[in-house]
Amino acid sequence: MGRMSHNPLVCYSLRKRSDWGSFASAVLKTNNIKWKEAQLDTHDAALPVPGQPHRVLRAIFLSPLDVGTDDCQNRIQRLFHLNGGQDVVIVFLLKQEKGKGNPMESFITLQLNLGEFDMPIIPVRSIVDVPNNLTAFHHQISTTSGSRRGAANQSRSLLPYCSDKSRLSEHAVNILTDITSNFRDLLDLVSTPDGQTKLMDLLDGDSRNAISFWEEEYVVD
Repeated sequence: MGRMSHNPLVCYSLRKRSDWGSFASAVLKTNNIKWKEAQLDTHDAALPVPGQPHRVLRAIFLSPLDVGTDDCQNRIQRLFHLNGGQDVVIVFLLKQEKGKGNPMESFITLQLNLGEFDMPIIPVRSIVDVPNNLTAFHHQISTTSGSRRGAANQSRSLLPYCSDKSRLSEHAVNILTDITSNFRDLLDLVSTPDGQTKLMDLLDGDSRNAISFWEEEYVVD
């Protein structure tokens, strides 16, 4: 095996995937982080953890088209087994696909299908959001020991990114963690008028961003 690059890597094969074809060209043009393309057999992106040469955050990119397929399950299992479920993440594109149901239903199905291969999932509304959210999550795990965390803590770590514009404040994340136990609970809140009123009362200025991220076409009927 060759020496791991110090730069974040994106897999060549993404250019051939309809949902993700524009990602490689987008990140290769960013000025703040120098991405490189490489052949990654088991994942779509790899971000080395600074100061910890043996740690690499590995990610696979999925969309509603992938959920429920054998290839999707195989990719998840291979990703998990790379390092026993440590330093891995799924980036899930909330995209309405032709002939598919609500993308949030696919998101929930994906969570349920993880089973024993439990790992964080970052939901994103567009490919444009991926680089910032993925690098922010990478920065977050860079300050931890790399040990696996429970589902509740994983959900907490991803809540800041479930915002229509700027990331949710720590205050908002603390409140959401207190009143929900998982994304299913959060979706139940944003899907009803009473739940939205509760969020607006508790979150103040963060409520609109928290609700609108899921609201539009993503709220489960």
